[in-house]
Parts: sequence; structure tokens; C-alpha cells
Amino acid sequence: MGDDRDGIFGRFVGSFAWHTSPIDWCEPNYAVTSSIVEFYNTVSNAVFLLLPGLLIRLFDPFAGAHSRRVQVVWLLNIVVGVCSAYFHATLSLAGQLLDEFGILWMLGASFAFWTPKRLLKRLPRSVFGDRPEESFEKLMLCSTVVLTAMGCFWPFVNSFFLMITSVPVVAILISDVVRCRDPLARVVVYRCLVFWLAAVAVWLSDRFACGLWRRLALPGGHWLWHLVSALSAYQSIVYFVYRDAVVRSAAKDGARPAVTVRLWPSDRWRALGVAYVALDETKSGPAEMNGNAGEERCKNC
Repeated sequence: MGDDRDGIFGRFVGSFAWHTSPIDWCEPNYAVTSSIVEFYNTVSNAVFLLLPGLLIRLFDPFAGAHSRRVQVVWLLNIVVGVCSAYFHATLSLAGQLLDEFGILWMLGASFAFWTPKRLLKRLPRSVFGDRPEESFEKLMLCSTVVLTAMGCFWPFVNSFFLMITSVPVVAILISDVVRCRDPLARVVVYRCLVFWLAAVAVWLSDRFACGLWRRLALPGGHWLWHLVSALSAYQSIVYFVYRDAVVRSAAKDGARPAVTVRLWPSDRWRALGVAYVALDETKSGPAEMNGNAGEERCKNC
């Protein structure tokens, strides 16, 4: 028994050793400094620290009036950035798992919080009962815990799950954008999809066209993937938070949703502005349209 425990503890400690991860990205190791294995892949994670930090501040009025769940997800984004930086700085197995687990829990929370109600209503009542939202949240929590445990023993499970989770998100965004009436919300969706396509292209090129990056004298493409994936992910979160708030407001009292999508520092910055959900005081009173019309707007948003 003692040997077994020593073996497990030894493997745990050994997982923190540098270069124990089976993954090694295209960027040459120690190209900039002997203290960091993949310098550009490490420092590019700053986007996961700076952008969520700004969004926590921008979302504060909305979170206080509606739900602070979004702040939890921004904090999980920061955790992802810290863990990813540690992974690329060391290429340790522990760093890889922490990086993947951070993403896994961020995705699990996002699905639990903001999966569209119209999809939850289709879940079998015999399994999810009369409150499918609560049951689905519990399902996502249990699934995330199970996948985390599985990932400790079979790390390849993490990458497989993380790769496929973007598919339903993109499908929902595409189905919504053609009907969404809010112009800034449409901008957010379009930008999200463009960055998602860029992220897929960059990730594939780093894994399968490393020679091209080397001939261009560039440090691979994974550092760029950090940037474009962060920009795509945050905008998908902004849209789903907005969509959820619109639907819940209409379902509650039929009033016109008291939220709107804004861009920081100005709504005129449609290409570069940071999107967030703000309270819309001009629409906080009784709706000019009846409750059914409010529901219709929610369906089309």
C-alpha cells in the first residue's frame, strides 16, 4: 500500500517537472530566454488577464442588477490565462492539465448558465423534470467533474472535448445572427464568428504547418491563437449574456428588456470597441409593445 501511495505521489510531483507534457508547440524552445520554454506563447496569455479584468469593471452595473454569474466566468477566464502561461513557460504535464481544466470549467459554467431556453425546453421531461434549467445545470456540473477526473488519467480526453464544444456554440450563433434585431448584438456575433474562423486556421497551421512559420521567421502561431480565441470567446459570452437577459426580462413581466449591447470606449468603434452588456435606462419602463411582442423579440434575438 505504501509503495502504491508513493507511486501516485511521485507521479503527481513528477508532473510538475519541465517538459513532461507530451505537447510541444511550434515555437522554438528557449528562443528568447532560458527561463521560459515558449516565450511568446507564455506572454500572449496576457490577453486572458487584461480583457476579463476590463470586462469585470464594464459588467459591474449589469451584474448588480441582473446576475453575477457573468463575473464568475470572467474570473475563470483569468484562471485560464494564469494556467496557460504556466503551461507554456514550463511545458509540464501539470501545467497542461491545469490549462485544460481551466478551459473545461469555464466552458461548463458558460453552458450551464446560458444555454438557450428554447433548447432546454426540448429536453425530455421524464429525465429533466419540470425545471430543465436546474437539472441541466446539475448535469453540466457533474459532467465537468467527471471529465476533470477522467482527464487526470487520460489527458487526451480533455483536448477532444474542448475541440468539439465550439461546434454547438457556432451553430447557435449562426442561427441567431440572421434574425437578431439589435445592430450592435449582430456586430458582436459577426466579430465572434470571424475570430473563431481565424482561431481554427491559426491552430491548424501551428500544428500541421510549422515549417511555414519557421520559414517566415515567426515563433509559430499558437501565440496568435491565444489572441484570436480570447477575442472570439469573450464576444460569444457577451452575446449569450445579452440574449439570456432579454429572454428572462420578457418572460418575467413582458417589459422591454432593460439591457443593451454597448462598445467601449464608444459605440462608434464597431471594429475595435470592447463589447459588453449595459443597463438601458431608456427601456426600463413599461413596454410599448405587449408581452407577446416582447416574447417575439426574444425569439428573434
